[in-house]
Amino acid sequence: MPISGSDFEKIIKPFFQEIFEEMGYIVFQVRQQTAGTQDGFDISVLFLDFCGLEREMFFECKYYTSSALQWSDIFNKQLQLKASSHKPCAFICLSPLKDLSNIDHNLQANIVKNFKYPVDFWTPDKKIETLFALNIEVYKKVYDVAKCNISFDRDKELRKYRAKIDLMIQQKDLLQYSDLIKIEDVAIDPIEDINLKTAMDEKLNAILSVEDPKRIEFHRLRANYKVFLESLVDLNPELRDNILRWESNLRLKASRLTDKFNIDSSYSTELFFHDFFEEAEKDMLTFYSDFNLKGDREKLLNGVVFELAAQCPLDWRKNGKA
Repeated sequence: MPISGSDFEKIIKPFFQEIFEEMGYIVFQVRQQTAGTQDGFDISVLFLDFCGLEREMFFECKYYTSSALQWSDIFNKQLQLKASSHKPCAFICLSPLKDLSNIDHNLQANIVKNFKYPVDFWTPDKKIETLFALNIEVYKKVYDVAKCNISFDRDKELRKYRAKIDLMIQQKDLLQYSDLIKIEDVAIDPIEDINLKTAMDEKLNAILSVEDPKRIEFHRLRANYKVFLESLVDLNPELRDNILRWESNLRLKASRLTDKFNIDSSYSTELFFHDFFEEAEKDMLTFYSDFNLKGDREKLLNGVVFELAAQCPLDWRKNGKA
């Protein structure tokens, strides 16, 4: 006998409790949304991840048997969830019978980026049948069949969905800090040509004595910046590309202002050194504003300026001489 949409939600609640626990998560609560409440979801699962952090995933259940499942309907649910007081780790559309139609992929990607939590669609084209087949009775009710004829490796299927959930948790963490510049003080050096460090040392000779402790500090600020950039290769390539584009634009300014410095006999080395920092800071504030960034402005500023000095477009020595 076919079930209704509300029946489907009632089935999913204990099913998710069972499956999440079987995947190894500690489940605190599986909650079914009160009828009539417009918070953008039907079921939420509150659980402890494998790092000991509390997470909550929200599921919009769509049990459509004949009507097309329009992406715009799910988009509205995402907006409702965002407008609520909930703090999602992820939003998932659960549709066992119908795939999504007319997805606006560009808009969906921008929504994920702005809402800062991942969205997934568990639909027939994602082989969702095997998820329900983890419980034979659930499968028979959902697909209105007398028996389940799907053959699959149960442990492998559980590992697959656990991997999906863990990946969404990682994506959530990355999205949460996608606009945050956080440059740590590290004890390692970047992988690079040793001549870059030598070039920076030669320029520091023009403003600092050999014994000045600021030399070590300036080298460390640059190294921290370089290591930070390396860490973004896999974690946040978009942020890395944006920083490098800003650095590239600042490199042009460094070259131009260095040329201007060299033709002005009244312009001292120390003054140009400090003036360029002020110019770079103004440029950085615009960069932060353009991309809605926050965090570690001074570390980024110092890192980029000393990187430009090491790479040579920025030179506060008169005509390259200390």
